[in-house]
Amino acid sequence: MSLYHRMRSAVVHGILGVRDTPRRIAWGVFLGSVVAMTPTLGFQIVLYVAIATVLRANKLSGIPILFISNPITAVPLYWFCWKVGAVVLGSDQSGPSALEQQLSDAEAQADDSNLWTDIWTADFWEALGETLLDMGAEMWTGSLLLGVALGIPMYFLTLWGVKAFRRAQGKPA
Repeated sequence: MSLYHRMRSAVVHGILGVRDTPRRIAWGVFLGSVVAMTPTLGFQIVLYVAIATVLRANKLSGIPILFISNPITAVPLYWFCWKVGAVVLGSDQSGPSALEQQLSDAEAQADDSNLWTDIWTADFWEALGETLLDMGAEMWTGSLLLGVALGIPMYFLTLWGVKAFRRAQGKPA
């Protein structure tokens, strides 16, 4: 099955085809967008379901959105979130030294190894963990701002999409 067909299936069956009101489905997608941007990789589904339960959003519709952040996209996504947070908070934007050291070590070893193999080492994840702790307020500020900025258009797009999908199927919106 191609990537296009898998993504289409996730959107149609995981979001548009969910049985709930369009507003609750869209609210779930909004919350999923916010949680997806936070530096909570590995805990996002549990966190999302808890927040969706408390805020009475659909608990399924936001789950496909959570996969925006994954081990492949984590470093560039969280770096961008940190950068936005640093600009908003007026912090030093030179960047955390642990990440810079890890990246320079990876470049130095480019002939001997590959970044994809380094991802599986404990040293890489230890440096990433230290970096995420160093980023603190900047990371969370940027993550939440970008999550809301992504979530608002996703809410309205989902609301429109669910209604259009139901009309196309001859169901009441």
